[in-house]
Amino acid sequence: MKENLLPCPKDWKNLLNLFKNCFTKPQFNNFSQATTCVAVSQYSTMTRWSKLFSKKHQSTLNDFYTTSPWLEHNVHSRLSRLIVTRVKDAYVGIIDDTLSHKPYAQKMAHLGIFRDGLTKKKQKGHSIVTHGVQSLELGFVPFDTQLYQKNGRTKNDIACAMIQKTQHYRKLPLYVVDSWYSNTQVLGKITDEKSHYISEVKSNRNVTINYKCRYAKEHATHIEEKGFTQVKIRNTIYRFFQTSAFISGLGNVNLVFSQKYEESEEDWGDFHYLITDVLSLPGERVIELFLLRGGTEGFHREAKQHLGLETYQLRNDRGIERYLFPVLLVYVLLLAEPARDEKNLRKKKDHKRALQTSEGRVLHHYASESKACKKRAFRSVLSRNSIRIIAKTRNFSV
Repeated sequence: MKENLLPCPKDWKNLLNLFKNCFTKPQFNNFSQATTCVAVSQYSTMTRWSKLFSKKHQSTLNDFYTTSPWLEHNVHSRLSRLIVTRVKDAYVGIIDDTLSHKPYAQKMAHLGIFRDGLTKKKQKGHSIVTHGVQSLELGFVPFDTQLYQKNGRTKNDIACAMIQKTQHYRKLPLYVVDSWYSNTQVLGKITDEKSHYISEVKSNRNVTINYKCRYAKEHATHIEEKGFTQVKIRNTIYRFFQTSAFISGLGNVNLVFSQKYEESEEDWGDFHYLITDVLSLPGERVIELFLLRGGTEGFHREAKQHLGLETYQLRNDRGIERYLFPVLLVYVLLLAEPARDEKNLRKKKDHKRALQTSEGRVLHHYASESKACKKRAFRSVLSRNSIRIIAKTRNFSV
């Protein structure tokens, strides 16, 4: 057994019961066992999982993923509604992809050679597209994951479908995507959904500034030192130059040339070319919002280390796609439920602490008595000034 990513909520079984109607009874037993194994087991093989909790033959769990006739759309819809219910303060949508390394796999479906964003090298594995939302309380919350299939839809097609799905459940005002998705298809889809975007363009993207069309990197060489503005974001120093620009297919954009100060080298790092269709958005805010993409890296890292996103051994595409759902579900439940329990506990403690004071007892009494009793209770305990203040907030005169 391994150390859990987060403590399992006390009502884990009740949480899984939310999906009970999506399965038959045998299917739900397999679903519950597989999902719980994702959360607590250091292994991600059916042989190991079949020996945990309710002992089964490994073919039972394997068939549940690969051949069992349950509908992925139904369980995904149920999870989407759960996320929308739990995460009420989502304000930014984020799309990114990761590489699940499979260097020695031979018979897995949809293997390919992809560029690893961390090592900057091409490696063998599965490319997995992730869409999530940024929450003020919970940080990054994954909303959907899909396996990229070379003989199927492109990553841009997957991203557009994810945007449409998310907007169906929750209207997000802004999306943040990297340079791979900075094209007319994805950014156009965001615009069609009445949202805005922040993205990065590659250094060789043609950009028109002051009627001069050049590569973005060529424009950067003409920026004077005094034109930069230096800011500190998340304890890191950045400098940026902001201007309006025109990009074919996208129209007028707000372009921000950004550099991060590398303390180890005591010099400014490479340029990043950020664009947004919010023309009045300050450059500092553009950088700050674009950095929210780091939340997807945190999810991918935790899912690979703790939830088997890197070590699954299913071969066919149906089994792999179905395996991604428990990974997503477990992460969301372990992230959202303890936070909700902690929030409820904090409310109870605050309420109990408030009742220990004279003002708190009066406010508690105020909530349950008539208006005349409320006034008498306030006058008996609080001063005249306190009465005026509280009475003003309650919209009655004393």
